[in-house]
Amino acid sequence: MQLTPVNVDSIDLSDPEFWVAPREHRESTFWTLRREAPIKFFKEMPLVNFPPGPGYYALTKHEDIWAVSRNPELWCSGQGSNITTLTPELNEFFGSMINMDDPKHFRLRSIVSKGFTPKEI
Repeated sequence: MQLTPVNVDSIDLSDPEFWVAPREHRESTFWTLRREAPIKFFKEMPLVNFPPGPGYYALTKHEDIWAVSRNPELWCSGQGSNITTLTPELNEFFGSMINMDDPKHFRLRSIVSKGFTPKEI
């Protein structure tokens, strides 16, 4: 696959159109992000009848993701990443594993990871 540079200032991972763009464009976009802006802040897409969200950082390099996932004192997903209007109590109730931090995330991951081994898949 031929990767072509994308203008980093034109990248918007919050735009639903990005996710239905051709695979080559998405791959080129992530290639550009990894080279030029491996940690980039994005505004959230506005939703009707919802207050604007705080935005998010997208990490596109393996070593950055590795470092963040090993440092829960500094970085967290446990405050939620999907619906910004949920209270902490509702977020706890409706949250998924992607929105959890250790030690709870580790405990659940160790349970479900057994179903995702090469033998099981």
